[in-house]
Amino acid sequence: MVDAIGESLELSETVLKEILDLYKAIRELSDEEILSFSSDRPEKLFMRLDALITRDLGSDVVSILLNKQELEPIFVLLNRFRNLYTVRLETGYAKEILASQSPWVVLEEFPFYKNYLRLIQTEYEGFGLKAGDRIFFLGSGPLPLTLIVFFKYHAVNGTGIEQNPERARLSIETLDKLGLSKDITIINGSHLSMNPIDFLDPATGVKAFIIAAQAGPKKEILDYLLKVIPSGCRISYRIYEKGLMKLLNRDFLLDLPDGYREYKRIRPEPPAYNTVIFLEKKINCSGIPE
Repeated sequence: MVDAIGESLELSETVLKEILDLYKAIRELSDEEILSFSSDRPEKLFMRLDALITRDLGSDVVSILLNKQELEPIFVLLNRFRNLYTVRLETGYAKEILASQSPWVVLEEFPFYKNYLRLIQTEYEGFGLKAGDRIFFLGSGPLPLTLIVFFKYHAVNGTGIEQNPERARLSIETLDKLGLSKDITIINGSHLSMNPIDFLDPATGVKAFIIAAQAGPKKEILDYLLKVIPSGCRISYRIYEKGLMKLLNRDFLLDLPDGYREYKRIRPEPPAYNTVIFLEKKINCSGIPE
């Protein structure tokens, strides 16, 4: 037992050194440099970070690091870098799709394409969707892979919500290039763009609302949605709770707002990383504080 504790402490120190080394390198990068295609340095750092957080480490090692409160600002910066690099990656592939004569071939070369196939299968089954249904997806980004995979493999139509105007424009152009403009629409907005008619109008046929892993703050989003979604409406949000990935995404600690019940939680199957949490608005909950 003592030997096991000693090994965990030793391993945690080794991992901590790698975290600090990455932090020192990443903090030197501006947002513009991370998003720019003029340097390959962000790509190299992203690969190092991805290799680190996907390591198969024991829960004891993760707990040791998780309990170091002084690391919180470091995890926040690493998570921001990871999110920005994801935008860079998606932007690059969206532009390649627009320039290609074989856009679907380019799309399927996206590094995490197979991860999305597994993730969307999980959400499709978890919601009990069927062909012809429509979903909302908050945080669709410049390359709305979630919506594309939902339609391509399950014939589920979608509306993406993206708050950055340039990323929203790029995603609209990409969908047009893929021939999906009639099946998938993009709104330039945020969760505040939603209103009750989006869910109650029979013409929209909205069956579910999905919140991206990068979309946040999740409590604020969930609080607002309680005011606009009907009772029984189902929502899912994605978190990272496996190994070191939870250090970069603290939403796994989220306390649900009153008015929701969690009816299902599906943990990831390789190659997916995300745990998907399924919620339902309780019956007779207005979402408006009394």
